[in-house]
Amino acid sequence: MKALARLSALLSLLALGLAEEGAAQRPLVSAPLDSGTVVRLRLRDGSFEGGKLLAPFGPDSSRFSYCRWPALPCVPGDTRHVVRPAAAALGVDLHRGSGAPLGGAIGGAVGLALAYVYIKLVEYGEEKEVGVGRGIKIVAVTAGLSATFGAVVGGMFHHWAPAP
Repeated sequence: MKALARLSALLSLLALGLAEEGAAQRPLVSAPLDSGTVVRLRLRDGSFEGGKLLAPFGPDSSRFSYCRWPALPCVPGDTRHVVRPAAAALGVDLHRGSGAPLGGAIGGAVGLALAYVYIKLVEYGEEKEVGVGRGIKIVAVTAGLSATFGAVVGGMFHHWAPAP
């Protein structure tokens, strides 16, 4: 019984070792990435680093050449230019947009609710109805500012997808 337990443990370790070796031999990307593509590298130390490629990167490429992202643009040789061996990365993710549209929609909806509450408070305080023109201005300003704020906050959340 002990021998069977040892044998199953040994086979499990062997299978895990072979699976890791197979994953390490796969290329990081299956299709070439053009220069200018925004990528996020999943590094071997567990960290992530964003960059905008300065040179194309393909399945047979041995190094990444990029500017850190988000940041100002750079050129090869600049202080923000990074050259990293492909072996330092476990994976590559591509930038697929941000949460700005959703943030703007949520902000706009919150702005409409705030405008309604504000109009009701003004009507209660003045003891008369707010005119159509004034009501439109209140709704437009409140919803517009709230939507802009929501879009800015949503723009801080980036969406990533594994590179093909």
